[in-house]
Amino acid sequence: MGRRLKGVRRLKLSSLRSLRKGPGLLSPPSASPVPTPTVSRTLLGNFEESLLRGRFAPSGHIEGFTAEIGASGSYCPQHVTLPVTVTFFDVSEQNAPAPFLGVVDLNPLGRKGYSVPKVGTIQVTLFNPNQTVVKMFLVTFDFSDMPAAHMTFLRHRLFLVPVGEEGNASPTRRLLCYLLHLRFRSSRSGRLSLHGDIRLLFSRRSLELDTGLPYELQAMTEAPHNPRYSPLP
Repeated sequence: MGRRLKGVRRLKLSSLRSLRKGPGLLSPPSASPVPTPTVSRTLLGNFEESLLRGRFAPSGHIEGFTAEIGASGSYCPQHVTLPVTVTFFDVSEQNAPAPFLGVVDLNPLGRKGYSVPKVGTIQVTLFNPNQTVVKMFLVTFDFSDMPAAHMTFLRHRLFLVPVGEEGNASPTRRLLCYLLHLRFRSSRSGRLSLHGDIRLLFSRRSLELDTGLPYELQAMTEAPHNPRYSPLP
């Protein structure tokens, strides 16, 4: 699960089921089996926003997760490793387990956050308490036109979609596996940094698909529009 994804990777049904043996995903012993596409539906729209914004009361916490953060571009800041606060919930539809929410607090790095180049790639690697890689996220960005004293965000999602429906799959046909939410801020001098926190959603259990159809792994990154950047408060 921690291998780097390059573009879209085709996964057959046998490959998807083999994920159940991967050490990267944790699930409470009492969790019920995962129904087929219900997982994706619960991860879309208001449910996703509510989880990211902490509007649900957590059912429990898991200690020991960490995240390694790095970046590359016109310069490469030193990688840092920070603890991840991980919580889980019992609020999903039809007894489908809700995902884990992970929050990486960047405040220990100081008021300026984690400095990054204005154009480049962010790498966030999530480790479970056994120090096994759960997921490596690679997100490219270009904020070369970002004014000083402004802020924005990127939301990176990783879906499973049926083969042949890339770009045309309806929300109910896309299965969300992972989500990474990054917040960026430019200082009054124009220096760019990650600030506040980094938020992640990841599966409580690996997906079980009984359709017999092949799926492809597809990444999607979204940013605000109109305006793309907002002035700092």
